[in-house]
Amino acid sequence: MQNLILILLISTLFSRSEAISTEVPEHYLITNFILSRYNKGLIPKRLRNESIKVSFSMELYQIIQVNEPQQFLMLNAWIVERWVDNLLGWDPEEFSNVTEIMIPYDNLWIPDTTLYNSLVMDDHDTRRLLNAKLTTRGKDKGALVELLYPTIYKLSCLLDLRFFPFDVQTCKLTFGSWTFDNTLIDYFPHNVTHAIGITNCIDNEGWTVLRTTVERHVNHYDCCPNNYTLLEFHLNIQRKPLYYVINLITPTSIITLISIVGFFSSSSINDLREEKITLGITTLLSMSILIFMVSDKMPSTSSFIPLIGWFYTCMILLISFSTLAASMVIYVQKQGILGKPPCRKTMRWARLVARCVRMEMPLLMKQAYAQKAREDKLRRAQEGRKQSLWHRVYKLAKDQAQMRKVTRTHWWNSRICRMRITRPFQTLSTQVPLWPRPRQNFKVCTK
Repeated sequence: MQNLILILLISTLFSRSEAISTEVPEHYLITNFILSRYNKGLIPKRLRNESIKVSFSMELYQIIQVNEPQQFLMLNAWIVERWVDNLLGWDPEEFSNVTEIMIPYDNLWIPDTTLYNSLVMDDHDTRRLLNAKLTTRGKDKGALVELLYPTIYKLSCLLDLRFFPFDVQTCKLTFGSWTFDNTLIDYFPHNVTHAIGITNCIDNEGWTVLRTTVERHVNHYDCCPNNYTLLEFHLNIQRKPLYYVINLITPTSIITLISIVGFFSSSSINDLREEKITLGITTLLSMSILIFMVSDKMPSTSSFIPLIGWFYTCMILLISFSTLAASMVIYVQKQGILGKPPCRKTMRWARLVARCVRMEMPLLMKQAYAQKAREDKLRRAQEGRKQSLWHRVYKLAKDQAQMRKVTRTHWWNSRICRMRITRPFQTLSTQVPLWPRPRQNFKVCTK
């Protein structure tokens, strides 16, 4: 009895294994059916004049890097390409109403979609192709192929850093077929309104995505007779400036303010105020370190100068000017201690600088100028009232007339002397004057 039960169990197991072995999955049958008459090296179209319509969409997952000196952008994206393969198709009724299957991508024909401005030429380093999803449209109508794959793009992006760190950049991604013209493959954006999806995008620490757009272009190249269709995606990103404001702009402003306040301050340990020069040199060294940090973010170009570059240049010029002015003040002060007047060029430049910065005259200098003005006024009062131009001309003419009178008087005196020599026997009391009586200021010869 026990042997009979054992025989029945063994027979039951063998019958079940035979039933399982004879049962084949439907997707395996469909794959064998559609690939048995399929050549992946040929473009899947039936009519000669038709082209394969490829729908292209992209979902941005992460902005990995924005390299300003080398002018490139690296990002992680999810790509979906859809097209109708006319050589793939089956009747769902023949395969238990199965309408969708998954097939490895290397068993199918796929379009050679290429990023035109990519910096990486090896396709295996940029995208990872896995499986393709097939949805049948009927036995003679082909199947809809959906190829989904993640990719990392490293593309060239010309960055405009004039307003760094408050800049907004626009990077362009150009997709299209490299070998097939638009008579064979024609590209269309899957969603025109939302060109690049940002729903699943991870926040970046340095950049924010503002908007995305897409444009479809048909270009003609000299190498080929037909046109090529290109999809041009525009990614607008804005820099987050908080890091640069805290670490670059704020320290620079504080250092410059300290330098200017130190230049105008009058307190010092000694009378020569040499600490101002030390403060200026230390400030210039600090500015050079900050400029070195900024230069690492800037591209090596001469086409434009960033706004922050102008800012640092102006601050360095201002600090240098204050240091030179402090040196001039110390030089003048040393000359005053030694009892020597400074050179005229130094004083002329000092007056010019004081006028440019609208500097107020010191109190001691005001008192000295006022004392000198009072002394000059007193001296003019003693000499006479201040003469105008007409007064000076009149005085000059009067002096010339007086000079003529004196000359004439001397001539008469010389003549009288000669007459006295010719008349020696006459005394002075008996002489009859032959000329009018001379004035007191005339000198009379007594020979």
